[in-house]
Amino acid sequence: MKTRKNTKSNPSFTNVGTDITVVVLSLLVIFASSFLFVKNLNRTFSRNDKTPVATVTFKYKSVQRKFLDRAVWDRPQQNSPVYNGDTIRTSPEAEATLYFVDRNVVELGSSTMIQVFVNNEESRIDLTNGLVSVETSDSSNMLISSENTTAKISKGSSFRADKSGEGNLQLVVERGEAAVTGQDGVEKTELLTQGAVIQTGIQTPLVVVSPGKNVRLLNQSGNGTDVAFQWQSSLPAAEELILETSPLSNFSDEVQKYTLTGLTEYTLAKQNRSFYWRLYSAAAGAESAVNAQSGKVNIIAAPAPVLLEPAVEAQYAYTAAPPAIRFLWEGNSLVASYLLEVADNPELKNPQLSRFVNTQSLTLSDFAEGTWYWRVTPRYLINVENVPESSKTAFFHIEKQSTAAEEAPQVLFPQATAETSSGKGMSFAWKNISETKSYRLKVAKDAEMKTVVVDTIVETNSFKLDDAAAVLPNGDYYWTVSGIDSKGSEMAASTPVKFQTVNTDYALRGIFPPNGYVLADTLCPDTRFTWKTNVETEKHFQVSASKDFSTLAVDVKTSGNGIEGISLPHGQWYWRVIADSEIGLIKTETKHFTITPPLDKPNLFGIGGTVIVFPSGKTKFAWSPVKGADYYQVRITKIGNEDSPLYENLFITETQVEIALQHVLEGGYRISIQGFASASVTSTRRYGLAVDHNFALKHLKPVELLYPADGIKIGGLEAALDPFTFKWESIVPPASSKLILRKSGMANPVFEVSDPPTAIQAPALESGKYTWEVKATVPEGFDISSRKRFTFTVLPIPPLPQAVFGFPKTDTVLDAAFFKSNRSIDFRWSKVPDATHYWFKLSDSAGRSIFTTDIRADGATEPAVSFKDIARLSPGTFSAEVKAQRRLSNGKVFQDGTVSRVRFKIDIPKGRTVSTDETGVLYGK
Repeated sequence: MKTRKNTKSNPSFTNVGTDITVVVLSLLVIFASSFLFVKNLNRTFSRNDKTPVATVTFKYKSVQRKFLDRAVWDRPQQNSPVYNGDTIRTSPEAEATLYFVDRNVVELGSSTMIQVFVNNEESRIDLTNGLVSVETSDSSNMLISSENTTAKISKGSSFRADKSGEGNLQLVVERGEAAVTGQDGVEKTELLTQGAVIQTGIQTPLVVVSPGKNVRLLNQSGNGTDVAFQWQSSLPAAEELILETSPLSNFSDEVQKYTLTGLTEYTLAKQNRSFYWRLYSAAAGAESAVNAQSGKVNIIAAPAPVLLEPAVEAQYAYTAAPPAIRFLWEGNSLVASYLLEVADNPELKNPQLSRFVNTQSLTLSDFAEGTWYWRVTPRYLINVENVPESSKTAFFHIEKQSTAAEEAPQVLFPQATAETSSGKGMSFAWKNISETKSYRLKVAKDAEMKTVVVDTIVETNSFKLDDAAAVLPNGDYYWTVSGIDSKGSEMAASTPVKFQTVNTDYALRGIFPPNGYVLADTLCPDTRFTWKTNVETEKHFQVSASKDFSTLAVDVKTSGNGIEGISLPHGQWYWRVIADSEIGLIKTETKHFTITPPLDKPNLFGIGGTVIVFPSGKTKFAWSPVKGADYYQVRITKIGNEDSPLYENLFITETQVEIALQHVLEGGYRISIQGFASASVTSTRRYGLAVDHNFALKHLKPVELLYPADGIKIGGLEAALDPFTFKWESIVPPASSKLILRKSGMANPVFEVSDPPTAIQAPALESGKYTWEVKATVPEGFDISSRKRFTFTVLPIPPLPQAVFGFPKTDTVLDAAFFKSNRSIDFRWSKVPDATHYWFKLSDSAGRSIFTTDIRADGATEPAVSFKDIARLSPGTFSAEVKAQRRLSNGKVFQDGTVSRVRFKIDIPKGRTVSTDETGVLYGK
């Protein structure tokens, strides 16, 4: 019998933890997937195989980018790089700006797509659809192409292109000019100037030339700026146009409406805030897509700089060194840098100083006696249509005096009562005086200025004492100020002025330095430790290396509210003040501070004992960064004249500086570089060790030919036997060089060497006239070839001197008696120096040669030739000739001698037969 199985499921829900775990894991997977999806969607790609040609920024909604060799779109972040061939598109209501490396700026409207190309250092934009506005720099052009139309925008121009669909293109020249090619399918070029408009496809009857769709204008006067509208219209002349403005893009509030008829331009005066605008035909209405134009004008508050110091008609006097003039002005936050100009004429033509600075103050000592005019012009990072407005021109006077007048500062305030309660600061001020580098301010409890409570040196003519009640509790005080000249000598002090402080607080509280403060070791003795109290009893100022003050390094009794002149070694320290009061011993809060050594010395890079200045460009000085340094001071002086720096920059945040030195004379100079850490609320200003490097400054010059000098004459023997050495020199080792030697009358060089050393031996030269030169270039590409060819002459080789016959002498008679005892004639002559051979010739009276021979010179014996063929002689007159010669090893004569000749006579009787000496009986007979 078959049994029936029970297939009914009876699940158990008792294991709740497993279910919760499954649910949690599922949710984590969902969240992780969503996170990775969003991250991948918004991922920004960068490339290492290409160089960026621009950066992109955007506002509102999103912008997408696609690389030339990719099919995936990504969403770039702010200031993302754009590469050659990238495609950029904006979403609806989005805006983007491209900043090209050639300083051209392209703005994209919403729903716009372009492709970027940079070829041969020229930027090009291919517009697929949408609106682009182009602002070219003063040094670069730009191309915009769409379908068959190309526009080349000139330097310093503004241009707008709007493509609303296939074949619908609108081109507007807002400023400058542009050359347009291929409009309407015709291959021709048309030069468009400011205000010109070209349309293809659908013709919009109303086109606004200016302002642009999203223009930015500076409000520099503070009273608003004029906004000029200019448009072109093909509507009937009598048709009414409406211009509306509103601070809202939907024109729902504060709408200003202007009715314009028969006009093509209109100016809105003194606009103080940004606004949206639209221009349309009254008959068609504001909603007409064809007859309505719209945009936005951004008004940016940018007041012109206000000059503060030196004040108008300020007077300065000096005796030796020109005074330090502090230029101070007030700018605005949009300014990237300021152009400071100082000249000796109100028009500021050919200014003596024209320098861009990043701060709003600068102190200079470059101006001698006279009246000087100055102004400041801002430069903005953003592109704006209206020109930045300069400050007003101010002037000041400098007078040179024969003798220095001892002048005391005139105090301004305080002079009566100073309120110091509730932690208020107290300000001291006095009039500026000339011939000062700094001021010394003293505050004392007595008119004799013996019990000094404040003694500080400041660089300006004012000083603020923070939390003055801590330093100057209730009571009467006296203060003076004196100037300190450039030599560090203190000048006359002002008459002590009495003032009273009013403070109702009761406390003993440490003020300065605050907890954790860092003190430079050089500034520790000048740092004033201050506290606030109204306790009149004796107090103790204590410093310890331990927090519990178990061992005291400083324990000074004081009755004032501050102390200075404390010198401590490097390390961390703790300080406090204790005092007895009616309520017992009270203490300030324990505060620690650190004494630090100077910053390290920077290391100069790439500079040796000589600095070469090229004909163009700037000379670069670079150094290693100093840990902790915020800025550097660079000073270049001529050795021996350190008081007048050739170059000085007291605030450089980079670790290099480039200086044009073409106008500087050659000589010995010293460059000094020192790092500084700026003062802050937690640290004093820190000084670094300075690096001083001496160098010789030389301007790049052509190769200098040294030897043979121009016009020199060189002996023939020297040129043949001991060839001279060509010598030349160059300030910079050339990258390539060639020495060329030519001989007059010959087309090809007789000697040519590539990349020769500065001393190279010449070949053996024959007599004649020669020219030589060195052609060379340096690695930077400059030609430093010798300016002219030097000419020298190799003289002919002089003949050897004549030999002097020893025998026979002139007119000697050789008779029978001579031949009776001599069976030969021995011709002898004196030795000739340097002769290696002698040539001898014997001739009869008719000049016919009887005998010739060559003999080698033998330095040990007197040269001689023995003629034994007596039978060939007959009575009569004969001559003997000898000539010294100098021959090379190959036998070639290179130095000939002068012929010496002697005449002698043969006087012997004629015989029929010639008798000979009896030979005797021969052997064997």
